[in-house]
Amino acid sequence: MSQIRLVIADRDAVFLEKFGTYLQKNKAYGFCLELFSDKNKLTHWLSSNKTADLIVISSSLYNELAEKPENKNIFLLRDCAESLVPQGINSINKYSPADHIMKEILSLCADYILRDINNDSEKGQINFVLYADGSDVLNPLAQGLAYVNAARGRKVFFMSLDELSNTDSYFNCNSTKGLSEMIYYAKSQKENLSLKAEVCTSCDIQTGICFMKGHNNPADVKNINEEELSAIIKAVQRSAPYQEIIISRAFSTDQITTSLLNKAKKVYVSAINYRTSLDRLKRIGDLINGYEDKKEYRLKEKIVFCIGSIYHDQMPVSCDFPDFNIVNLPYSNSGNSGFFPPSNEYLTALETTLNNTER
Repeated sequence: MSQIRLVIADRDAVFLEKFGTYLQKNKAYGFCLELFSDKNKLTHWLSSNKTADLIVISSSLYNELAEKPENKNIFLLRDCAESLVPQGINSINKYSPADHIMKEILSLCADYILRDINNDSEKGQINFVLYADGSDVLNPLAQGLAYVNAARGRKVFFMSLDELSNTDSYFNCNSTKGLSEMIYYAKSQKENLSLKAEVCTSCDIQTGICFMKGHNNPADVKNINEEELSAIIKAVQRSAPYQEIIISRAFSTDQITTSLLNKAKKVYVSAINYRTSLDRLKRIGDLINGYEDKKEYRLKEKIVFCIGSIYHDQMPVSCDFPDFNIVNLPYSNSGNSGFFPPSNEYLTALETTLNNTER
């Protein structure tokens, strides 16, 4: 597996040490770093015909260089007056959060590097969550599964492929890039999609769950084809050593659903304990039976119907779904001012479900 060859130059030795340590710690597969705080040593390196995927230089040190390197793979850390910052070169404020700087570096490297540095890695089993009735407020199954797995110390990635995504209601970040940008990269057949996926992925500080910000336009998801979907999932699997990849969406009989039904190791279909929701669940069960009969998909053994209570102490539902594993979940509301995370009772039931389905 390749590494990103990165040169960082800044007279501030403390910044160099701290930022270099941050990069090695937070980039899943690391960088090959060369650090320079001395202008003469940097000049010697530049004249020695050595190469790097990207050269990151503070703007003040760049201005001191008698012979400037080519602008093609230069990235400036702005640390001087705006009027002194060279024009036409990619740059970022040196005092931005380290995570923002790292993502800008990765984004540029994805454009400059001709190889996929993560090409050998493809990790993370897919858990597909389908909402039968759109009731994820009362039964936040996908987000709850992500929460439980993260609490168990597993590295978790969450993505909503619903046309009306509510990801940003559950998980928070300051990033400007997310699923919309990732879909664009896949449709444009950009190189280094694994690096692009890393740039588009954020981490929710409260839960430790990695996720892509919700998309901006329902058509972004609606128009994904199976090849583009596969490219996005493969890029996510290569971008970091995830153990669990949780993908959710409302049930729809389209190519995204059928493709994910096949790719997933486990499929959870969510509904609430209400007559109309259970009727929809019954129809979904009939469709799945049809997939098995007509297309010879092997689905029943990996599908779990998860039925959530709509109030405290509701009796478990009695349903006629003989072909499917059914789990009854308690009321999810914890009674506090927020709606997530759900109640401890709900999370405990989800963890029991995971333990039983992993056997």
